[in-house]
Amino acid sequence: MLKHLASMSSLNLFKAAVQFGIGTLVTLFVLPAEYGLITFSLPIIQLIALMTDLGLGSAIIRQRNLRPGDAGAALVLSMSLAAAAGLVLALSAAPVQHWADMPGLAPVLSTLALAVTFTIAAAIPRAMLERELRYQHIALVEGASTLTGALVCGILIGLADAGIWGVIAFHVTLQAARALAFMAMTQRHYRLDSDWRRVLPMIGFGSWVLASNVINFAARNAQSLLIGAALGATAVGLYGIAYQVMILPLMALAWPASGVLLATLSRLAAPNEDHAEPSAFGQPVMALSLLTATITFPVMAWAAIGLDYPVRMLLDPAWHRALPLISVLAPLGALQSLASYNGAVLIACGHARLQFHVNLVSSLALLAGFIASLPFGIHAFALMYLTVGSVVAAGQVGAKLWGAGIELATYARALAIPLLATLAGCAAAASYELHPASWAEWGTMTLAYACAVLAVNACGRRPILRAMHKLLPA
Repeated sequence: MLKHLASMSSLNLFKAAVQFGIGTLVTLFVLPAEYGLITFSLPIIQLIALMTDLGLGSAIIRQRNLRPGDAGAALVLSMSLAAAAGLVLALSAAPVQHWADMPGLAPVLSTLALAVTFTIAAAIPRAMLERELRYQHIALVEGASTLTGALVCGILIGLADAGIWGVIAFHVTLQAARALAFMAMTQRHYRLDSDWRRVLPMIGFGSWVLASNVINFAARNAQSLLIGAALGATAVGLYGIAYQVMILPLMALAWPASGVLLATLSRLAAPNEDHAEPSAFGQPVMALSLLTATITFPVMAWAAIGLDYPVRMLLDPAWHRALPLISVLAPLGALQSLASYNGAVLIACGHARLQFHVNLVSSLALLAGFIASLPFGIHAFALMYLTVGSVVAAGQVGAKLWGAGIELATYARALAIPLLATLAGCAAAASYELHPASWAEWGTMTLAYACAVLAVNACGRRPILRAMHKLLPA
């Protein structure tokens, strides 16, 4: 499991670097108003791809006895939905442009309809590879597709002066390369079948996964809309940079690890099954949680206290107002990294309906907090998110422990070392009063923080090494 996690985390870091490079290139050659067309379009693309997936990807990963005909029927259904979704989006592009009053939006949406089609087409073949734990192959395809799209984008923007069409070409090329490669790699694992009745059991299970994913998507994307409507564009920008810091451990570690965890647990018997061994099911969950806390706790604590000087030195003073938001939201990112495994555990246990209810309650609680805090400003909004989000994360961790058959006391003892290491690092950094006057002082403070964290982890290395050993192949 550890090598699969390393593959997917490395892939996400590479994709983040490519996205950063493209964003930098765009600022040099594309006007903000033009790039806004793509910024407006991408959530629409993501929502359509999410809705038309029907949760079949997760259902296939969990399916223990997947027959070639069942996989082929799911693929045919997915391809049909992909073609229909792309066509509907292309036909609705002009009305959406008129409704949004954004000239030039229609051709952008029409072209990105191709990206939607390819994204949906790739979902089932990719899930089949995940089911077989072929994460090295997945990472290779995803990385090569991202690099291909980036090259096309760079050539079109830098050499051909294509503007936003270079960015659009990136998304279309990326998704097309993914779809073709995944389908080629799995062609022997399915037999095309148009009898969609074979897919109904998977849709019944996947519908709960789909509902949970839609709720999560809505909750994450509602924040910027609410802040923009109530507090203006400046508040959105300040919150946006703090939010990107907060979700860093999710993007780089927790989200890719969740997919690996789901595929791994789906091959084991859940604790509620008669022939199950609860310890065997709970061990990878416990080990992954410990390794996640070992990384994310100190990293996000440093983000809360250590980014002040770099931000003040490198960014325009207008961005300095984001520092209090980063300090508030960074700890929440560490908690969410542990809570994010809730979905993988519950789906692997067959509790997709319970996962939906957990996500529904969590999203409604956050939404109520968002709305209630907006009149008091962006800082109150961030404090509310930390408070309610921490309670929500605790509930999701509880659901994870219940599904994996892990006792709370055992889980708490396992997280003691990462927590102590983080506190030791903060104490070491506090000796510099957290206000360095030069890069040399900041570097010394950061080094002291890192040394304190590593020293505590070294003293308590046995549980960490045991966790790594449990995630290695037998």
